[in-house]
Amino acid sequence: MTKQLTFKSLAWALVAGLTISIGACKKETTTPAETPKTLNKTTLTNNKTWYNQGGTISHPFKAGGVYGVDGSWRWVNNSDTMEIDDDGNNVFLKWKFYYNTDTEMKCKWINNNQDIDFKSTPW
Repeated sequence: MTKQLTFKSLAWALVAGLTISIGACKKETTTPAETPKTLNKTTLTNNKTWYNQGGTISHPFKAGGVYGVDGSWRWVNNSDTMEIDDDGNNVFLKWKFYYNTDTEMKCKWINNNQDIDFKSTPW
């Protein structure tokens, strides 16, 4: 009886030890953290056109402060706000930019308190 009890105790100890060992060897699965979205002024305005959903608004930025064909753009005091003259008539609309990636950006026209998503291709 003592041998059976000792054998059972040893067997249970081995099972418990293996269970703990196997559990410790499991590879931890974590989802990678999302890359923070930041405003990159260079890639935002480097000869790129941005489209809102439905294409009712587009921002055709060209290098050197050119906007579309006759317009212009400029940063206000090196901030996240830009003045855009869309047709060269010297009437500037202010836009606040939140972030951009290679394919998307978010901004709002200061006079309209609504954030607008834009993409680098029509959608």
